[in-house]
Amino acid sequence: MTLFYPRLPTDSDLLAGIRVVVVCAMLVSLVLGLATIRRRDFVRHRAWMIRGYALGMGAGTQVITLLPLTLVAGTPGPFPRALGMGAAWAINVVVAEWVIRRPARRRPRPVRRAPVTQVPAGAVAS
Repeated sequence: MTLFYPRLPTDSDLLAGIRVVVVCAMLVSLVLGLATIRRRDFVRHRAWMIRGYALGMGAGTQVITLLPLTLVAGTPGPFPRALGMGAAWAINVVVAEWVIRRPARRRPRPVRRAPVTQVPAGAVAS
C-alpha cells in the first residue's frame, strides 16, 4: 500500500522508507517462522512469530507514541509523525526481543505424594 496508494500530506519519504523496511522485516519473520516450524524447531519458530507479531502490532503502539504529541502540539508534521510511528515499531521490537531472550522462570514441580490407603475401622495394620 505504501508503494501504490497516494500518500497523505502528513506522510514523508522517511515514513515510506520506514514502512518498507518494517514490511520486509515482517515478511522475513513470517517466512523464517514457517521454515522453522516445518523443521519442528519450536523454540526458533516461537521467536520468529513473536517478532512478526510485534511488527504487525506497531499500529496499536503508534497510538501511544503519537497521541500525546497530537494532544500537546496538534497534528504532527511529516517528520515528527515519521519519528513517532518509527518509535512505535522500535518499542515493539525491543519488547519482543526482551520476551524472547528473558531467562525462563522455573516453576516448582508439584510434590507427588504416595497414595494414602484407607484402613477399615477395626482392622489392624501390619
